[in-house]
Amino acid sequence: MSLLVSMKRLFRHSAIYGLGHIINRSIGFLLLPLYTNLFSGEAFGVAGVLMTWQALLTLIYVYGLDAGFLRYYIAAEDESRRRTIFSTTLISLLITSVTLSGVLWLAAPRLSEWLLQEPVSVTFSLDLLIRLVIAALLCDTLAFIPLLVLRAEEKSVSYIALKILNVTVNLAANLYFIFYRKQGVEGIFWANLVSSAFTLTMTLPLIKRRAALSFSSPLLKKLFLFGLPALPSGLAIALMDSVDRIFLERLASLQSVGLYNSGSKLGMSMALLVAAFRFAWPPFFLSVAKQADAESVYRRALTYLIAVCFFVFLLISIFLDPISRLSIGPYHLIGPEYWPANRIVPVILLAYIFYAAYLNFYVGVYLKEKTVTIIWATLAGVMVNLLANRALIPSLDIDGAAWARLLSYAAMAGSLYVFSQKYYPIRYEWKRLLHLSLVTAVLFTLARTPAVKAHIWLGVLLLLGFPLLLAVTGFFYQEERAPIRRFLHKGNP
Repeated sequence: MSLLVSMKRLFRHSAIYGLGHIINRSIGFLLLPLYTNLFSGEAFGVAGVLMTWQALLTLIYVYGLDAGFLRYYIAAEDESRRRTIFSTTLISLLITSVTLSGVLWLAAPRLSEWLLQEPVSVTFSLDLLIRLVIAALLCDTLAFIPLLVLRAEEKSVSYIALKILNVTVNLAANLYFIFYRKQGVEGIFWANLVSSAFTLTMTLPLIKRRAALSFSSPLLKKLFLFGLPALPSGLAIALMDSVDRIFLERLASLQSVGLYNSGSKLGMSMALLVAAFRFAWPPFFLSVAKQADAESVYRRALTYLIAVCFFVFLLISIFLDPISRLSIGPYHLIGPEYWPANRIVPVILLAYIFYAAYLNFYVGVYLKEKTVTIIWATLAGVMVNLLANRALIPSLDIDGAAWARLLSYAAMAGSLYVFSQKYYPIRYEWKRLLHLSLVTAVLFTLARTPAVKAHIWLGVLLLLGFPLLLAVTGFFYQEERAPIRRFLHKGNP
């Protein structure tokens, strides 16, 4: 298989999975105008804190079994073995998730006393919100493994169809509970529960087809030991994406949490792009590991991935302010109270570009089954995140939280690179990556000038200038220029 064919296959599946993930996560962007126009910063801050804990608990509910499942399900050589892997994983998650949900449900009153340190003026039942989160977590956990099967078997169309249905239900439920039922912040969590329960219901036929009356304790141990290093890694990433809100609530205010919640969600647009790569990358690099040109494929994949990320970085950075200020009657796309949060969006975008590099560096430790090193890399990121949040938030507020996230992802990517190179050296195209960085920095600097901010058409020219500037400065190799020329010739009569 040629290098370009491998790249096409990777980016085809990345595009499909990415579209599914973008559709799934787009609910946050679609509803951001609703939330920022109807909810105060304090109320949205409460929702942000609860969503933070939900993200952390999601990883605890799965406890790394997803990584072990994906690794051994793909490698299984017969259908019987796959059914055993599926059933063992699902039964284990069913027992643990029901038990954990029961404990948290009973502890909800005490959790609500501990969760928020700052008194809130908005009226709602925090106990109820916690229990809605717990119920949604249970549904999401039981639907998780069936969705992993669709990824493992590269059934991307079925996967994206489920994601589209989930978002449709979530959007409709948000509108119903917030607009029709007038339930305020509670409506967010009722809608999340409804959409989670719907997704679980839709995966039941797949569970019925794949499940078998078999449970293997030795297999569960094997899955657990392989995936265990992924738990600290997943928790670390969830912490770096979420714990800043807890710091802001403790060191600043709920108002700051609400403001940061808006800017962070806008910056998460890069995370959606990176998630497309994350979903497609492990099955892809495992499947091409035995190819003679595997190392070249991995090397080129990072270059292309960072190029796409920088283009999206420029796209969002250039047009964020004018788009967020678009208005329909008395409402804006983003409520005016939240406009100051736009300044942190480029920093959040850069943080996720480091996360993209981190995902590429997975190759060595996965292929050599040294996944325990992921723990040390992610611990480095967490330590930097915690220290930076504590040091920067008191003086920089939401800007400090954004820079803490960037520094932590950079530390995590750098650490994993060192470990991965030790076990599976890859000669990455550092000169080309520096080339990309310099071109992006020049265009971003120009985009911040008053002239460009005042004229959108200048921003469009800068964005179009990204590939052109790369071309005229000699970024593209000969084999990369040929397909571009063929494409351009096809467009000409």
